[in-house]
Amino acid sequence: MPLFPDRRQYLCKRAARNRWVKIETMASGKGTCILSQKQKEISKTNGPNTSRGSTSNKRKSEKYKQTQEVKQETANISPKMKKIFGFTVEDITSWSRFKLLMNQPRDPAGLGIWRILFGFLMVLDVFQERGLPFADDKFSDPNLCFFPLFNFITPLPVDWMYLVYLILLIGAIGMCIGLFYRVSCLLYLIPYWYIFLLDKTTWNNHSYLFGLTAFLMTFVDANRFWSVDAIWNKNICNVHVPVWHYAILRLQIFLVYFIAGLKKLDLDWVQGFSMEELSINWVFDPFRLIGLSNTHIDYFIVHLGLFPYVMLTTSLVFFYPDWPKKLFKKLPASLSTRLPSLTAPAQSFHCVYQRPHEIRNPPKSTCLKTEKRPNHSSSSSSSLSKFTKYHSFGALFFIFYTSIQLFLPYSHFITQGFNNWTNGLYGYSWDMMVHTWNVQHTKLRFLDKASDKEGYLSPDYWTETNRWKTHADMVKQYTTCVANKLHQLGVEEPTLYLDIWLSMNGRFQQRIWNPDTEMITAEWSPFKPTPWLMPLLTDLSDWRTKLAEIEEQLDSHIDVTFVADFPGLFLENFVDPHLGNTSLHVLSGNILVEIPAQKKNVSMAMGDTIKLSAGEFHNVHTVSSTPSCYMYLFVNTTRALINQRVAEFMEQHNLTFEDPDLTASLAELHVNTSDPEVVQILETIFLKLHNVNILNTSSLDKIQLFLQEKFHLLQRSASRMGQAMNHILLGGESVGALYMAEMEAQNEDDNPSPPRDEL
Repeated sequence: MPLFPDRRQYLCKRAARNRWVKIETMASGKGTCILSQKQKEISKTNGPNTSRGSTSNKRKSEKYKQTQEVKQETANISPKMKKIFGFTVEDITSWSRFKLLMNQPRDPAGLGIWRILFGFLMVLDVFQERGLPFADDKFSDPNLCFFPLFNFITPLPVDWMYLVYLILLIGAIGMCIGLFYRVSCLLYLIPYWYIFLLDKTTWNNHSYLFGLTAFLMTFVDANRFWSVDAIWNKNICNVHVPVWHYAILRLQIFLVYFIAGLKKLDLDWVQGFSMEELSINWVFDPFRLIGLSNTHIDYFIVHLGLFPYVMLTTSLVFFYPDWPKKLFKKLPASLSTRLPSLTAPAQSFHCVYQRPHEIRNPPKSTCLKTEKRPNHSSSSSSSLSKFTKYHSFGALFFIFYTSIQLFLPYSHFITQGFNNWTNGLYGYSWDMMVHTWNVQHTKLRFLDKASDKEGYLSPDYWTETNRWKTHADMVKQYTTCVANKLHQLGVEEPTLYLDIWLSMNGRFQQRIWNPDTEMITAEWSPFKPTPWLMPLLTDLSDWRTKLAEIEEQLDSHIDVTFVADFPGLFLENFVDPHLGNTSLHVLSGNILVEIPAQKKNVSMAMGDTIKLSAGEFHNVHTVSSTPSCYMYLFVNTTRALINQRVAEFMEQHNLTFEDPDLTASLAELHVNTSDPEVVQILETIFLKLHNVNILNTSSLDKIQLFLQEKFHLLQRSASRMGQAMNHILLGGESVGALYMAEMEAQNEDDNPSPPRDEL
């Protein structure tokens, strides 16, 4: 028989080899372990922890104790974290637990209400910022230049563009009411991004956000509550939706605000130089109806477009998913009983139910009173607690989309060609309102190498926007487009030189592009820095406070422009004949003023002043080794003279702007309307009268005018779209032909400059 037949005795034998114990044989022949005399003495002298076994046990005990403390702390944190964020640390420690977290069931009511509100606002957006009422203005003239993200994206003929807008509108309406929901989302999403990518000059953060939200709405089950689809298909009516359908929308809204907050750590924003006169945008018209002035709007509200209204509705996404049902149940019984889908939702195969008791038969009358739902069989119930490919897709899509949205706002180190004084591409950085631009002077010079002919072009002749002036990619696109137009007009070998002066966030006016660079052949790459970009004169940023003080000290009838230029360059400027009292004052550095008409050069240093003649060119050369700073002071003498003549006219005929019958009194006057001076006086009076009437208009009248304006936009959109569909389907006259005929008739009345197809 073995001496130690069990495991305990075997371990005792191993311990005896180290003389920690001694083995005594019992009468029965079995061995037993007792502590050896040597070990007893050691333990008595040094204590029990001097042995290697005791040290090891102590370490294990301490490690176990620390582990228990961490677990206890985690256990204390988890309930709080679960209450605040809806999940715990354990939920993201493994792929299975993360999939389970992302596919937990939630009530579809909150998502359904959000779908209705978002869809409705996107219907309004079609008529507002997508530009449906004025699509003929934008796409009828074949001579206009466009600025797509990729040059292969080109606009369709104007009649077909109206078809694109019609599809966009149908998709927005279908999304709103939940009719053929997935198809409607695609009908909205594809035209939206086509129109968005077609013109970079209209890009802004909230338009980009609307496109992202529409993309997300395509993937979520937002038609499970209060939708036409749910009425027609009882199997999807009021059923659970996975939690990631809410989480991904919440994440997107969170990132907008969070990253925008990080971007606003910019010093210009913190010091208050970024925002000026935002209240002039149309979006604030409803606030004017309740009596807010532009100053109040500038102070309280900082966003543009439909963005504030959309973001107000997004707050509903952060409510408990079943908040609409709880709200509607508090309505009177006679009303609440008529509302469908107020009961608890049924199970969905898009969700995973963690515990078997969560899988139950759906309640009766989930959608409508007369509706009966099929019961889950035992096999289908068991499948509700298993993962499918859809559940893995939801979790992967959430991770992938989150990663992309965290990376894009800080990806400008890749797309360096779109960077200038600020980082581009513009739109996805969430840096809204951080930069304010003021373009003061633009000069576009052409030279025909074949004939040595030189001249100047109107920089806005082939475009209706000036946003291209501040972005290198659009400057390159525009100069290439202008070169093609010049080829059509007989200029064989055109070269173009561009000189643009602008101010960012209240700084000096300075040039942004190198004026000596030939733009048609200039190098530009989306992945390399633009070599012809002039640096922002950040060393002069501290001047802004002083410039504001100088401007405040000037009389109200005096205007001022502050200029800074680089050493070795010069500004070619022309004093308008209307500016009869113009002077130049040097603030810093040394300059040389060249006046070609007088054949005179004047050297000037800091503090010097010179008066400039109206109707003449002059060149300001920077001759110092550092940038020069100077300012123009000028008075619009023509405007002052007109105001004086208006005052004399009103006094001569005993008229005042406070007279409520001023319009009728003007109509009764017998004046010579063929005299241009009299016509100019009357136009000025009616303009001032219009402004006075706006200030004195009641809120009710403002609401009426607001609704009339929106009805006019709707009416114009319907009229133009009907003409376009008539042309496409029945071969009627094109919207473009009608628009060009109207423009030609208007040009004949106004006697403007020659059309764009003439140089």
